[in-house]
Amino acid sequence: MAIQSLIYHKISRWQEDQPATLRLREQKNQVGADDEGLFAQLKKLFQFRAGKYYGVFSDDHSQFPFASYLNEAYNSKISFEQFATLYMQHLKELCDKTSESFELYPVILMEERADGPRCYIFLLENQAGLQLDRSLSLDTSEFLNTSKLEFALRIDLDDWKNAEAGTPYLTMIRGRGQAKLGEAFTQSIGFQNSIDTKQETETLMEVLAAYTKNNDVKDAANIRQKAYDFCVEQQQLGEPVPLNDLSVCLNEQQPNNFAEFAQAQEQVKLNEQIRPDTRKLKHLVRLSGKGNGLSLSFSSDLIQQTILFDEQSDTITITAIPKSLKKQLLEHLQESQSSEK
Repeated sequence: MAIQSLIYHKISRWQEDQPATLRLREQKNQVGADDEGLFAQLKKLFQFRAGKYYGVFSDDHSQFPFASYLNEAYNSKISFEQFATLYMQHLKELCDKTSESFELYPVILMEERADGPRCYIFLLENQAGLQLDRSLSLDTSEFLNTSKLEFALRIDLDDWKNAEAGTPYLTMIRGRGQAKLGEAFTQSIGFQNSIDTKQETETLMEVLAAYTKNNDVKDAANIRQKAYDFCVEQQQLGEPVPLNDLSVCLNEQQPNNFAEFAQAQEQVKLNEQIRPDTRKLKHLVRLSGKGNGLSLSFSSDLIQQTILFDEQSDTITITAIPKSLKKQLLEHLQESQSSEK
């Protein structure tokens, strides 16, 4: 069984001027098929989520004691239940400093893997729905919302214990919707960024732009698509993008070509392993934007082909209008002309 230890807790607050309420389970849960199924679903959501943060524990264990709690549990000085309780109490202290109302169900577990153990923390929200009861009358039912993850953490325990300086062993998801709660979650872990995913993404895009500068339009578009697809596949596996493997993917006949080109760049440098944000990397293959009542999205290889951009006049000219759009335009014009008569 993949799950070694598992426990569910609850933390909530309904009034901004009141402290959070903890509901703690004393003994860890007996792991069954439903627990395994829930974990498989959450792990899949975690792996597919773009925009994750990668980092390490803060060295200030007095202010950020989570790493100390985990270390004691790792070395069997305290039980898994004690570790989870200490974390929940610390999380409550930080949540009490915020002014947000919430109801969260923390799921804390240890996973055994052939590649090394992992610790996960998921903060799940509730969702309400309707069901028919035994008398066939509508009734409200609450259940865990497993369609999205706003707050979650993965710790690669062997990497943590054997980490080289700057090597990330923490992977975190922190939603933007509840900023103060997200900050409390970050502080409860003592999380410190060790990788600037935004900078790594921009650097990769710069290198790819320079690499494809002298290619024809179709070849350049094909290379960018390959790079994007490979990075997405690595993200879904929960793995970084090795520069050498990306180089092989882009040109199997000359597998070292891109890696050597990237390393030779004087203006920008790519690390041997990259963790790009695939949401931003999508601009390699598709450009989009909206505002002032306009929404526009198109393949990047159409630039200066059927999509003509004039930087001086700040205008875009479309020379090949999609048939469905053209039909709507003609119908709209006919209706406008008819209404004017």
